[in-house]
Amino acid sequence: MRALAARSMRKTRALLIVAVTAAAFTVANSSASAAPVTINLCAKPGTATLTGAVSVPIWGFGLGSCATATASLPGPQLVVNEGDTVTVNITNALPAGHTLTFEIPGVTFNAGATDVAAGSTGTVSFTASAPGTYVYQAGGSEGRQAAMGLAGALIVNSLTAGQAYDTATTAYDTQATVVLGAVDPNFNAAPDTFDMYSYRATYWLINGKAYPDTAGITATAGQRVLLRYVNAGFDNTSMALLGLHEHVVARDAHLLNNPFDANAETIPAGATEDAIATMPAGAAPSTHGFPLYNRQLHVTNGDQTAPNPVPATGGGMLTFIHP
Repeated sequence: MRALAARSMRKTRALLIVAVTAAAFTVANSSASAAPVTINLCAKPGTATLTGAVSVPIWGFGLGSCATATASLPGPQLVVNEGDTVTVNITNALPAGHTLTFEIPGVTFNAGATDVAAGSTGTVSFTASAPGTYVYQAGGSEGRQAAMGLAGALIVNSLTAGQAYDTATTAYDTQATVVLGAVDPNFNAAPDTFDMYSYRATYWLINGKAYPDTAGITATAGQRVLLRYVNAGFDNTSMALLGLHEHVVARDAHLLNNPFDANAETIPAGATEDAIATMPAGAAPSTHGFPLYNRQLHVTNGDQTAPNPVPATGGGMLTFIHP
């Protein structure tokens, strides 16, 4: 198995608005100005339904106190604004012995500890100085915590509405966060004792769901769709958009000096990427819309026992952009 260790917030003042989106839970501010923001997260055991009747135990982040929070896969999407001063309180309700290290690659925390012992609450703070798409995650237990589901997307909005970054070249009409993940149910059943050399994912997920349970992305002709990819999985993942080009504008919350068009693009484990697809006026290649899918053909659900897996049966890392 490739190394799991690679994985590397509108004014609120007193109130955070919690909304449910197709992608995940979202913590958002209520206006465009920078402000202090406080987020309370609980890391705790839970259960996730992958598709149909298949469910697995997870360790996930939930919003609020541990008495009321529900662990989710992926973790709740966090949205703040450029310039916000952000405080994240993390309560570790994982099983005894599991210290959690809270990480946001590409974000510099203010001075202070980032490790939270089981049964304790820790605090990290930072200024959301740069817009973009980030991943937050638990960095403990040699990657086992993140593999169990302790990861999610952090979106830092640009101060200019309708732009991913502080440049007009990143303007968009609608957006979708695409958190990529994978699950080996055998590992999830025994994360502390499982031999990681035997890790073999059999469910490939977009925002915690496998097709046909994945949520579609809605856009009309002429609209620019911002795809915010977050690879919370253990392996590099290539995503293709059939019938459209993806205009890749940023990686790991850094604008590219030379953005480019791609039919398929590989997002490394623990990395993020921003791409814009413009919906054409013509017909989509499928009655469902434009397929967004795993180019490595991880489009099956469950352990494939037949000599030749049949992607046509549907499943895995697949969704559609449709009117």
